[in-house]
Amino acid sequence: MEMFYEEVTAGDNGAQTLPEKVIKQRPYAVSLYDVLRVARIHAANPAMHHVIDKFIELYAVTLQWDWFEQYQAWIARKADAELNAPALTIDEQDQQAIEQPLFAEPEPVRPELKTIEQYRAEILIDGISIDEYLFRTQRAAAVNSITVEVDGLVFDGDEQSQRRMLAAIHASEDAGINSTIWRLADNTETAVTVDQIRQAHSLAIIEQGKLWTKGAADA
Repeated sequence: MEMFYEEVTAGDNGAQTLPEKVIKQRPYAVSLYDVLRVARIHAANPAMHHVIDKFIELYAVTLQWDWFEQYQAWIARKADAELNAPALTIDEQDQQAIEQPLFAEPEPVRPELKTIEQYRAEILIDGISIDEYLFRTQRAAAVNSITVEVDGLVFDGDEQSQRRMLAAIHASEDAGINSTIWRLADNTETAVTVDQIRQAHSLAIIEQGKLWTKGAADA
């Protein structure tokens, strides 16, 4: 219960008094929706993952304070029920305790205190854990930023570009041509050979494979 209380010393005209415990001001509340929203916003940027962790931390605190307020209200209702109970003899009190207690409402169950790592593994976003979601999003961003260089020409190597390369290779082979116009990574268009496209396609697949291999090793 210590997380909900603080010691305050109050006195008049400088008089020394013993500190008393009072309920702290409730921290900023963060919902599960807030955690998921922030995770989606910052998933692709590892430098911002501390923000996600902070929201998870605040969410964990929010769960504790939600329970504490429910518990305080439960205590008040229990005390009120006992205070307003009809006067009974000792025998009647014993019999009522057996048949029906004065206050039958169950005590609110306090949520388990968990670490940020536990929450990242347990909270689901799009059906997978936050940890897995961050990993997949970072990997997708890395794949989308792949570039490869062939003969001084820098090609986009993301999955869509790989498909375009493969289609261009097949179309060129069917048409019996050896060169075509290609839009490079810097958005300029230039004449390239089919062999250069083929090399770029192979390099892009290799680079993507490295990302998947690294991901498997890190998992």
